[in-house]
Amino acid sequence: MESYVLGLAEEAERVQFEQMCTQYAEVRAARDAFELSLEQQALAGAVATPVQLRETILQQLATEMAPETSRTAPVVQMRPIRRTAIPMAMRYVAAAAIVLLVGSAGLNIYYFNKYRDYSQRYDQLLAQQTELAKNNNAMQTRMSNYEQTIQGLTNPYMARVTMEGKGVPNNASPDPGSVATVLWDTRTKDVYLMVNNLPMPETGKQYQLWAIVDNQPVDAGMLDMSHGHMMVKMKNIPRAQLFAITLEQQGGSATPKGPMYVIGKV
Repeated sequence: MESYVLGLAEEAERVQFEQMCTQYAEVRAARDAFELSLEQQALAGAVATPVQLRETILQQLATEMAPETSRTAPVVQMRPIRRTAIPMAMRYVAAAAIVLLVGSAGLNIYYFNKYRDYSQRYDQLLAQQTELAKNNNAMQTRMSNYEQTIQGLTNPYMARVTMEGKGVPNNASPDPGSVATVLWDTRTKDVYLMVNNLPMPETGKQYQLWAIVDNQPVDAGMLDMSHGHMMVKMKNIPRAQLFAITLEQQGGSATPKGPMYVIGKV
C-alpha cells in the first residue's frame, strides 16, 4: 500500500491493488487513511504564514472576487502523486554495478598486498645476494693472501727475519711474548710482514715497522691488524741491519716515539 500511494509500485502491483480497493472496503479505507496521514504530516511540518501577510492576501482576494460572490467556486479533488516506477531491469543493472565495484576494490587490495609482499621478498633476496658477493670477494682476497704467504715462505730468495719481544734491549718490550716475522726479498728488496703474536692495539694506536739502516730508523710501513697472520707487503727497503716494530699514534710517525714491541737482526 505504501508503494502504491508513494508511486513506487510496479504497473502490475498498482493494477492489482486498485482491484483490491474496489472489492474490499477495508483496503480502500486503509488507503484513504494512509493518504490522510501523509497530508496531516505535511501540514504539521508546514511553516505558518505571518498573520499580517495572511490578512493582506485575504483582503486582496476579497476585493478581486467581490463581483462574483454568487458564482460557485470549483472543487479540486486531491489525488496522490504517482511516481513513475523504476524498471526492474534498471534495478538489476544497479545491483550488478555495485557488486562489480566491490569486487574490483577487493581485487585491487589483494593484488596490492601481493605486490608489496613480492617487493619485500625481492629486496631481501637482493640484500642477500649483495652480502654473498661481498663475502665471496673477501674470501677470494684472503685466499690470494694465503697463497702469497705460502709462496713467500717457500721462496728460496726470501730472507727470513724473526723479531721477538724478548730481544728488545733492556727488556723494554711491553709484551715480551710478542713475535713477528719479516720476509725480505733479496732480489727485489720488497719487504713482507707477518704477525705471529702481537697484542691488539688500543683505539687511536697503530703498529709501525722500522728498518734500522746504519743505526738510523727508516719507516717501512704501517701494520693493519685486520690482516691477521697473513703476509702483508710493506715498503721496499734496499738494505737494513735490523727490523723493529713500535706502537705509534694512528697513521704513524716520522721517527719512533712509542714503545718497541719486537726487534730482529737480518
